[in-house]
Amino acid sequence: MDEILTKGLHFVDKQGRIRILNGMNIDDKLIGDVFRYDLNEEFFEKYTANGFDLIRLAVQWANIEPAPGSYSESYLMSLDRIFELAEKHGVYILLDMHQDLYSGFGGVGGGDGAPEWACITDGYKAKPYKFVWAEAYVFGKWVKRSFDHFWNNDAVFGKGLQDRYADMWKMLAKRYGSSPALFGFDFLNEPAPGSAAKKMALKVALGAVKSFLFSKKIKRGQIASALLRRDPKKLLDSIPGSIIRDIVYVVDPLEEEFEKRYYTPFLNKMAAAVRQETERGILMIEQPFLCNSAVKLSLPPISVNGKTEPLQCFGPHAYDMTVDTPLYKYANADRVKAFFSEMRLSQLRLNVPAVVGEWGGCSNNKDTSWFPHAKELLEYFDGNCWGQLYWDYHGDDMDAPLMEMLSRPHPVAVAGTDISYGFDESNATFTLSFDSDGSGESVIYAHKPCRHEGGGSFRTLKEYKNGASLAAVKAVTGRNSITLYFEQERR
Repeated sequence: MDEILTKGLHFVDKQGRIRILNGMNIDDKLIGDVFRYDLNEEFFEKYTANGFDLIRLAVQWANIEPAPGSYSESYLMSLDRIFELAEKHGVYILLDMHQDLYSGFGGVGGGDGAPEWACITDGYKAKPYKFVWAEAYVFGKWVKRSFDHFWNNDAVFGKGLQDRYADMWKMLAKRYGSSPALFGFDFLNEPAPGSAAKKMALKVALGAVKSFLFSKKIKRGQIASALLRRDPKKLLDSIPGSIIRDIVYVVDPLEEEFEKRYYTPFLNKMAAAVRQETERGILMIEQPFLCNSAVKLSLPPISVNGKTEPLQCFGPHAYDMTVDTPLYKYANADRVKAFFSEMRLSQLRLNVPAVVGEWGGCSNNKDTSWFPHAKELLEYFDGNCWGQLYWDYHGDDMDAPLMEMLSRPHPVAVAGTDISYGFDESNATFTLSFDSDGSGESVIYAHKPCRHEGGGSFRTLKEYKNGASLAAVKAVTGRNSITLYFEQERR
C-alpha cells in the first residue's frame, strides 16, 4: 500500500498523485472485549467492490483502557485483525477515539466514550434524555462537569486525565504506527466545551429568535402556510442555509476562547505523544461539537514541540438540524451545504487536506427516500475535491440499498494538478479533468461497466464481482478531460 501523505489542500501518495479517499464510519459504541463487528474477508471484498478504501474506525476509551493504566489485550487483538485484513485488501484505517456526551455513564443517557473511572461528575448522576441525546451537552451537569475536569487535566487515581489519555494514544501509535494500512489518528470525536456549552446554546437560541423576527431571509408567508396546512417539510424548508451564519456568529468569540485555552493545547499534547512513537500517520483536526452547525473554527494547525506538524488534515462533520429525529426525512441539503461552506473556509485557512469525517446520519440504511438530499451533498463534496466517510455502518450495508447511493464513480489517484470531477447521474456520465506532464497513471473507480473517452491509454487494473472496476489511465501532456459513460437504467 502507498503511504498517504499531504501536500497543501490534497492528500498525496509517494508517487505524488492526488488521492481521493472514500468509505464509511464503522463504530463500536458497545462495551465489550472485542470490536463489535466481524470485519472479515467477505466484508472487505464487498467494501472495496463498492469503491471504498478508507474506514473511520470508531473505538472508545472505555474499551481500550477499562481500568487505569490497563489496556484490554483482547480488544486490541480484534483491532489487530482489522488492520491486517485492511492491509491485505488495500483499505486505510483512520483510528478515531469516539465520544458522545463524554461517556456511556453505565448505559444511562445515550452516550459513549470514557471509562467510568475517568468520569469526575462532582456527584451529578446521568439521566435519560427526553428529546434528543445531544441535549445533555447543554443540560446534563454530569456531562459538563466531566468535560470540565478533562480539559483541566484534573487527576484521577494520581494522574491527570489528559496525561492518561495521551499515554493511551502513545500505546496505540506504537502498536499501529508501522502498519501499511494506517491512514491516521483522530484524537477525540466532536469535543464539547463543558460548562460553557449552556451559555453558547443560549446565544444560538437568542440569535435564532432575532433572525426569525427580523431577518428578511425568513419566508414568513411560507411558514404561515405550512402551519395552516400542517406541512412539516414546507415549514423546515422556510429556514434557508443563507441564514445559518446570521444565527450562530454570536457564539464565535466563546468558541475561540475554548479552542485557545483548552482544545489547541490538547491537540498539540496528543500529537506530541503520538510522534514519540511514530512519524507515520496523518493527524486529524476534529472540529468541536458546535462547529458542526457553522460556528467559526479558529484554532491554528497542530504543532509538535513548537513546529507545525507536516502530516495533518481537517475532518469536517455536518448534519441537518433534523438529524436524530423523525423529521430527518425532510432534511434540507441547502442548510447542510451552508454548514460545510463554513468548514471549507476553515480548510482553506488551515491549508490542509480535508476528508468529510461524518455526514449522512440516516437511522435506516435501507431507506431510499432521502437519497436526493444525500446525492446533492456528494456532488458538493466532489466540487471541493473532498473524499467522504458516511455515518454509519449498520452491519449489513454492503448489500443494502444504501450502496445505490454511496457506490459511485470517482477518482482514486490522479497523476496531475488542478483537478475537477463529478458524476452526472441523470446522464450517467462521470468526468475528470486535470493537468498532466504526461507521466504517471491515474486510477478511476467505476461502479458499473462503462466506456470511456479522452485522456491517453486505459487499462483495467481490477474487476469486481458486482461489475465494478478500477481503471488506470495514462494521461497525455497538458489538459486531460476524461469521460466515462454508463448505461442508463430503463424506467
